[in-house]
Amino acid sequence: MFSVSQAALRLGVCVRTIHRWDRAGKLHCFRTVGGHRRIPLSEINRLLGLMHRDLIEQPTKKRCAIYARVSSHRQKKAGDLDRQLKTLTKECRTRFKIRPLVFTDVGSGLSMLRRGLAKFFRLAKNGSIHTLLITHRDRLTRFGLELLERILNDYGIRLEVLYQPKQQSPQEELVTDLMALIASFSGRVYGLRAAAHRSSLLIE
Repeated sequence: MFSVSQAALRLGVCVRTIHRWDRAGKLHCFRTVGGHRRIPLSEINRLLGLMHRDLIEQPTKKRCAIYARVSSHRQKKAGDLDRQLKTLTKECRTRFKIRPLVFTDVGSGLSMLRRGLAKFFRLAKNGSIHTLLITHRDRLTRFGLELLERILNDYGIRLEVLYQPKQQSPQEELVTDLMALIASFSGRVYGLRAAAHRSSLLIE
């Protein structure tokens, strides 16, 4: 369950819009004992799907998109994903005076098989996006950013990274790449171990 502010971040709208959608019956909310709205993930995904499908079927003017990613659900629970979304949404509204298209993923930056990234590229190919904002380079991909940037340019999309890394020597870049590989593969190993542990508990 997500609070109104968390749902607004993921949908790229303001809190008042969530309240309005709830009153109009466009969004199904639950109420806590204290009367606060809570929105299930299924509702957020449903609305995101409708927004993206409308843009694919009836493209109008181009929009700004934001992409946020964390490597694990632990990072998501710690608020890392929400902090990225808050920063990116604010930047998009400041620059373009419009709510952004929001794409998120929880997964490795080494994998290109990410649902949020796939949805983004479906819209990118359709000509519905003019700018993609990310907080850091590795949020989009650990490696091959130059190739992705070239593809985006071919689609007429400008990639903008809010926080650029400091200039590194070739040796420092190599160390950074090696550390990224170790971190990503370690995460996958721990994930496989956790999945195996959960399976063993179910069997017992």
